[in-house]
Amino acid sequence: MTISTRTLFSGTVWTIGIYGLSTGLRTATNIVLARLLAPDIFGTMLIVYTFRMGIELISDVGINQNIVYNEHADESEFYNTAWSLQLLRSIALWFVFIAAALPIARFYQIPVLAVIIPITSFSLVLSGLSSLSKFLLQKRMQVVRLNVYELILGFIGSAAILLFAYLTPTIWAMVYGTIFSSVVSLIGSYLLLPEIRHRFYISKRYSKEILSFGKWIFVSSIVFFLSMYVDRLYLGKVIPLELLGIYGIARSISDLSGNLTMRLGNIVLFPFVASHAQTARSKLYGELAPLRAKFLLVAALGFALFVASADFAIRLLYDQRYQSATWILPLLVLGSWFSILAYVNEAIVLGLGKPSYGAASNGTKLAILVISLPLMVGYFGVLGGVLAISLSDLARYVPILIGQRRERFSFGMQDLLFTILVFATTALLEYLRWMSGFGTSFDTLPIDWSHLTFLK
Repeated sequence: MTISTRTLFSGTVWTIGIYGLSTGLRTATNIVLARLLAPDIFGTMLIVYTFRMGIELISDVGINQNIVYNEHADESEFYNTAWSLQLLRSIALWFVFIAAALPIARFYQIPVLAVIIPITSFSLVLSGLSSLSKFLLQKRMQVVRLNVYELILGFIGSAAILLFAYLTPTIWAMVYGTIFSSVVSLIGSYLLLPEIRHRFYISKRYSKEILSFGKWIFVSSIVFFLSMYVDRLYLGKVIPLELLGIYGIARSISDLSGNLTMRLGNIVLFPFVASHAQTARSKLYGELAPLRAKFLLVAALGFALFVASADFAIRLLYDQRYQSATWILPLLVLGSWFSILAYVNEAIVLGLGKPSYGAASNGTKLAILVISLPLMVGYFGVLGGVLAISLSDLARYVPILIGQRRERFSFGMQDLLFTILVFATTALLEYLRWMSGFGTSFDTLPIDWSHLTFLK
């Protein structure tokens, strides 16, 4: 089935709209939680969520991508095989978490992790039992239905965690909220496509196809996790838990634009390109380039405004305990422009059937972070670490660009022009803000400008 550009455009609009509503909901939830819970609770849960995401990604065999890409995905033999592999993987992951809980608690010297990690990670088993219907909707590009479903889940999950936090303003509120959200997601997944009924079954033929395509997804997921979450793992060991919680809030806000782009890539762009496997690449390029340019134009202008006003949002929405985020957030947001470009391009090369480039890009970013993060933190404190993290996605972008050029499907010049637009517009907005007497979004950087020293 070939997906039209009209469907691509419609899917993009719906995804952005629903994502905007979901983001507003999550932001409001986090603001209220920040009023109810102490920063060290966010720091502790940041470690829990990071390890959960890590172990889950490290074992990823590309179930989602296989369903979107494989032409046999709508056959019961295929999706039952995929579901069975997903379930086995989830159960295995839960046992891994149980075994790892005590060593993690000892490493970070946070005893409660030994109890919280096994309980929270049970949500992986619930996820493994969930229907694959949302991936089938993604393949069929039934974007409206899929996005509305996830918006409803987000609303229920937010309401639940706020209720738990109000009743018991401790770390257990977030633990209970995680499990409750997983139960709701499990039930809801079977209501999306009622005709899909799973049973445990493994086809030798289809399991081989899934694992064969998924081998690069597996490698890419490992390095993706390490490259995206090594900052949390490292900073969790070298900075106070309260500051880690503040950093986690700033990072979650700065990741909003990248997460939207990744979602667009997964739900809209990847299925679109994959559906044109038999189309001449020159024709596909001609259809995709103008739509891509329109998206990047809107993103660039919104992105510059985001950078120039990021500290206002922290001052307005968070209390005094979280004000260190006023200098962390603008730096992280500025660097995340390159993650937007990387996500867009990675979805395109994945749709061309080349997942290896994604693995190479994440590996490059990881190597840069492993070297630069300890050095920058050692010399310049937390500011140095944030700068290293902010610039790391530029390293991630380069291998994907090389891959696109090899596939003769590169958007390098388009990316360069919009990058110039982003930084020029940001500079203009910062200047106008300064001229209006509001300073700049970087005024609270921990630097003693009189002696040009970095405050650690």
